[in-house]
Amino acid sequence: MKRINPSTLLRIDGEPSRAIKFFTLGCKANQYDTQSIRERFLSKGFRDNGGNSKPDYFLINTCTVTSGADQKSRNIIRRCIQLNPRAKVIVTGCLAEKDWNSLAAIKGVSLVVRKNFFPEGISGFSQHTRAFLKIQDGCDNFCTYCKVALVRGKKRSKSLRQIFKEAKNLVACGYKEIVLTGICLGEYGENSYPRKDLVSVVNALEEIEGLRRIRLSSIEAGDVSIKLIKRLASSKKFCRHLHIPIQSGDDSILKRMNRKYTRQKYRNLITRVKRKISGVSITTDCLVGFPGETEENFNNTVNLVKKILPLKVHIFPYSVRPGTKAANFSGMVDTKTINARCAKLEKVSKECRYRFMREFIGKKVLVLIEGVTKGEVGYLEGLTDNYLKVRVPFKPGLRNKIVQVKLKRIAGDSFVGEHIDNF
Repeated sequence: MKRINPSTLLRIDGEPSRAIKFFTLGCKANQYDTQSIRERFLSKGFRDNGGNSKPDYFLINTCTVTSGADQKSRNIIRRCIQLNPRAKVIVTGCLAEKDWNSLAAIKGVSLVVRKNFFPEGISGFSQHTRAFLKIQDGCDNFCTYCKVALVRGKKRSKSLRQIFKEAKNLVACGYKEIVLTGICLGEYGENSYPRKDLVSVVNALEEIEGLRRIRLSSIEAGDVSIKLIKRLASSKKFCRHLHIPIQSGDDSILKRMNRKYTRQKYRNLITRVKRKISGVSITTDCLVGFPGETEENFNNTVNLVKKILPLKVHIFPYSVRPGTKAANFSGMVDTKTINARCAKLEKVSKECRYRFMREFIGKKVLVLIEGVTKGEVGYLEGLTDNYLKVRVPFKPGLRNKIVQVKLKRIAGDSFVGEHIDNF
């Protein structure tokens, strides 16, 4: 087997009997990319097989953000091969960019596709109530622990005209919430002429009739400008939720990571956001066990998390990423210590989540119902604009509806609410 040019894949012609199953690992940008690929295959006569029967093709869109993501990608590839050894197995995504040889060596892999070959837009979002819309790709930041800049290429942005058209089409298909996503979302339009930015996108999407919510995915602290905060505070459609990675709350570690902010600047930013946008929720990422991280460095992260009171902390144990600068750093932290620190931070994260959530008990909120609650009969679940997960007793016909709910109590990481009426 050899690596193929992306155009080769696009010349595949399906037959009515040809079924393909898709797997996506990683970020929202990857999920968007998979939808783009799905639509291209369906346009060639393939049918999407999301069921349990054995498809003729598998396509795995991989992730390489951590060593765990690498392993999970390989495990899914091997599982697909075992499920149907006669199927064509196609591998693409970030892991394919730098580890093509190792993927190609897996017996049963038919094609490894590299480079961006996706169409300019999507017309829907399979199995989702909220539609992701990728407006930016690529990264020039080169954080010392991260492979993203190595596999995603240089920063590039979709034109505002394309974004508006795609968003309008998605709304026409019934989507009430659009999640803007990108690898460096806050740097949207940096190289455009005339100059556009994320505020320009929010302004344009505000004008789309029928669009009820505009949500941002992850955005770097340095990209949350005063201009953006003011616009989001005045917007009628912006979701009061920002995912702003911390990674570390220690200045010396942040510098070794090549992050462009300090502990105090991050804290000041969150204070400003919360002051300007009432009820806003903050979610974040923390990387634990970076080379050279001492107990004092780690405790600085814990203390910063306590101060910003996030709704959710995504905790990642550090893993060596070949090709990154940090892979050659001294002071590697042992696995036992990393695991203990992750457990401690997880406990603090849950405490912060509860403290944030309890302020909303008894309040009336608007919830976009996404579907039935997994593992619990008789309930539907959805999200508020500020990313609170809410469960309500089942009533038919509420999926993809925005309903008013009174929050009664906290149950784990979500609320149990009482449905009031449609909105």
